[in-house]
Amino acid sequence: MKWWRNPRQRLGLICAVAAALVIVGLISRDRKDDTRSTAADGARVAATAPAPTGPVSAAPQTRRAKPAPVPKNVLPDLVGVDLQQAWDGARRAGYRSVTSHDASGRGRRQFVFSNWHVCDQTPESGPLAKELPVDLGVVRHDEKCPAGAVPTRVPKVVDGRMPGLVGRSVTVVRRALRGDAHVKTEDLGGSRLVLIETHWMVCTQRPAEGQPVADPVTVGVVKYGERCP
Repeated sequence: MKWWRNPRQRLGLICAVAAALVIVGLISRDRKDDTRSTAADGARVAATAPAPTGPVSAAPQTRRAKPAPVPKNVLPDLVGVDLQQAWDGARRAGYRSVTSHDASGRGRRQFVFSNWHVCDQTPESGPLAKELPVDLGVVRHDEKCPAGAVPTRVPKVVDGRMPGLVGRSVTVVRRALRGDAHVKTEDLGGSRLVLIETHWMVCTQRPAEGQPVADPVTVGVVKYGERCP
């Protein structure tokens, strides 16, 4: 006879399985009780531990230093300063109309501000209205400021008469006569080509100052740093 057909054997198997399930349940309950007891003990220890008496130090914080405030409506002294720094300083002080010109009178443009430094400023430093225009006379960093007054404004033809061109660069002369006459150059120191016209200075002019403008106007030139013959 097969065992599953025997009622006694079936009853014995059922009792064994039930007993095993009861034992597994008891073991699981004991483990849960142990876990709860451990958590409760930890909470009691934390509650009875003495609180720290010293100050709690916060994490260090890095503070950025604020830049020094620039007084408004007070034009700073910009002489001797790099043109870029001078321009920025005037703008920070509230002056929006800032221009520059070549203090040597050669009429060069300031394309890269960091290549130039300030020789003079108009107006001078001090408390001034911010609407006032600021003009800076500059030369290149490898050049010295002019020792005396140098004409820097482009001369004009008035009533068809020749302006004074001696001491000006060829570039300035062309600006002065634009629309009135062509300019012809003659190298008084040889037969060199006048290529970079800001490097050449006028020694002679035809027609002379005050004479009617002729076309072309002829100017005798030498390089800057050379003496007129």
